Amino acid sequence: IMRPVLDPDDIKNGLIVAARVDGHGTTLKRFYRKGHKVTLKPSNAKYHPIEVMAKHVQVQGVLVGVWRGYEQNLTPAAIH
Repeated sequence: IMRPVLDPDDIKNGLIVAARVDGHGTTLKRFYRKGHKVTLKPSNAKYHPIEVMAKHVQVQGVLVGVWRGYEQNLTPAAIH
């Protein structure tokens, strides 16, 4: 579940964000800002961080929760 971002300057380092990055598309990563640079770090070590100038990042939302849906009509064959 995402919370819209009204003021990008209010985003705290370490929060998980959905961000559109020029040349990279939209991604879900941890946000870190230092001066005019932004680093987006993945939780999965298989992926690399994205480091760009802040003007190339548009944060679309901040992660505030996770909702998981589960299949309700599982047959015995599907359970095993």
